[in-house]
Amino acid sequence: MNNWFKPIDIYCERLDAGWWAEPVNALTNLAFVIAGLMIVRHRQHPGPVLGWLMVTIGIGSFLFHTHANRLTGLIDVTFIGVYLATYAWLWPSIVWHKGTRTQALSVASLATFIVLATLLNQVIERAWPEVPPGVYTGAWLYVMTLAVLCNRRQPVARTWLWITAGLFLGSLTARQLDMPLCPITGGTHWLWHVLNAGVLYASARAMLAATKTDATN
Repeated sequence: MNNWFKPIDIYCERLDAGWWAEPVNALTNLAFVIAGLMIVRHRQHPGPVLGWLMVTIGIGSFLFHTHANRLTGLIDVTFIGVYLATYAWLWPSIVWHKGTRTQALSVASLATFIVLATLLNQVIERAWPEVPPGVYTGAWLYVMTLAVLCNRRQPVARTWLWITAGLFLGSLTARQLDMPLCPITGGTHWLWHVLNAGVLYASARAMLAATKTDATN
């Protein structure tokens, strides 16, 4: 059980095991909270659901960057996973008006992208050790797939999805450059937080835009 609380040091900013050893990485999690509350203000479904899940991501990440250990790392990843699975489940129902079979297929597709990306990473990392984790690469591929499949009658939703994919690429780059550029920049993981808050905000706006489009038709 003690292994769950063993300190983890994997980011440039952290120099010791203290709880406030990553102040910038910790404070920039406010971006998730702010983005989430902005989405909660859109009261139509699924705004509140997605918005509050974004807030939990900020809380989980804050815990990890103040008490960096396996337990808080698991909490951090779990909250992210819940958002991804919820989004994949809701999209077919809200945007495409499909039933539970398509919703299950959507979640399975997300999981497949993640598994395939993780397996591919095992080959790529031999030449490129800083390849992004499969869970994030898979989610990025899933978002781009949604953008391609998005109905042409929903151009605003499709635009928000491409914005999501673009911001996601930027955030992944910032995350992976944190340690390689550490001596030069002092760390770039904080930028992953800020850009990823934009990713979550844009992804929620895509679904809300599809809802508004349906309401006006």
